[in-house]
Amino acid sequence: MAFEPWIILPATAGLSLLLDLLLMPIARRIGLLDHPSDRKVHRKPIPLTGGLAIFLAMVTAITFTTPYGTQAWPLLAASGLLLITGMLDDLHELSPHLRFIVQILATSIMIFVGGVVLTDFGSLLWNGVLPLGWFSIPITIFAAIGVINAFNMMDGIDGLSSMIFIVAGTAMAWLALRAGQGFNAAMLMIAVGAVLGFFVLNARLPWNRRARIFLGDSGSMFLGLFLAWQFIDLGNGNDRAFAPMTAVWLLGVPLADTTRLMTHRWLRGGSALEADQFHLHHAFLKAGFSVAQTVAAITVLVLFTTTIGLTGQILGWPEYLMFYGYAAFNLVYLLVMRRCWRHGRFLGRQVATDLM
Repeated sequence: MAFEPWIILPATAGLSLLLDLLLMPIARRIGLLDHPSDRKVHRKPIPLTGGLAIFLAMVTAITFTTPYGTQAWPLLAASGLLLITGMLDDLHELSPHLRFIVQILATSIMIFVGGVVLTDFGSLLWNGVLPLGWFSIPITIFAAIGVINAFNMMDGIDGLSSMIFIVAGTAMAWLALRAGQGFNAAMLMIAVGAVLGFFVLNARLPWNRRARIFLGDSGSMFLGLFLAWQFIDLGNGNDRAFAPMTAVWLLGVPLADTTRLMTHRWLRGGSALEADQFHLHHAFLKAGFSVAQTVAAITVLVLFTTTIGLTGQILGWPEYLMFYGYAAFNLVYLLVMRRCWRHGRFLGRQVATDLM
């Protein structure tokens, strides 16, 4: 079957939704649940099989969408490694260092088996291309792990991470089709369809007062790797579908939040991968916004950065201007969040002090 997005996307979404419904009772039976705590907003145990359902839906769609089934196996192998590790983490809470090692292994599959390596930063600081040379492999690993953890850290409230994936994945798929990159476009639309099926049960919609299923670390890590793989593959080489800085803008909000958080944790002497309650969505919640309002506001911000990335790519804005623009965005973001956590004010509202 040839790739037809108007067929494969709804079909994959339907399959993902069906798998979610089938796996939810199994998750309850085996104890694969996210239990309530002071750090979480849900009040009863929620199945953590959303990532598994998405992965199985993607594998099924890719298998029956020739010729992509054979070409996609390195991506599926690396994703499966993170999926299994994430499920073990969901069940037994693995150490951050072990998760980090597995992320390195998964990105090594991407590099040495999939052949996806970041060879340059584009025209980052001036009109000339900034090649990476011998630093290509370590920088690729660093960049991929950064995206994996950026996406993982945004998976904190109902519907947020899946909406971010849908926006970024759809934007990249369109750019890939525009550049004639049919394989990547197919993979992206299959993934977007699978996440859409999950979104129906994860987001707070009229039929869901609260999320009925979560991604878990299994889902957030492998979807983060999927995004990193596509960002690097499509934003690299002579036939690139978009500039590297376009990719940064497409995932601008999670990257900005993760950079700020990791820097903050390092300065405090803690682990960069430890959990805390200083994310962007926590700022909204502690300022009195509802979960639905928080997801809507962050989605608008994500659409804003995505629009800048797409506009810059289509109009051919200089890459160094895109870089300086993103640096300015990061600075504004840092100042707003610093005011939030240091002075207890966010968007004109008082922030609850139990996190301060």
